[in-house]
Amino acid sequence: MAGSQVFVIIMSIQQEDRTTIDMFSRPERGRPKTSPYDRSTQLKLSKRLQRNRDKHKGMRRIEVKLNSDIVEVLDALAEDLGLSRAEVIENGLMRLLDQND
Repeated sequence: MAGSQVFVIIMSIQQEDRTTIDMFSRPERGRPKTSPYDRSTQLKLSKRLQRNRDKHKGMRRIEVKLNSDIVEVLDALAEDLGLSRAEVIENGLMRLLDQND
């Protein structure tokens, strides 16, 4: 075969790639997985979807550093009211804004 050429095609896949996820894997026996992705990839995807849902709801993310004493009081108040920390903070800020108007 003098003069013949051999082409080697090298394909790469990414974990989030939904079309080629099983292209190079061997079929495994046993109970089927509910998701073909490993746990860290599942967390990345679900977090991305949660950020998009929150964005469409008009919510924005902020980070606040508070003294541990305040956080303990906040946790106790949230538990008493049956709300999350974020809901307690949001309700308090809304009341403060209403009082100033």
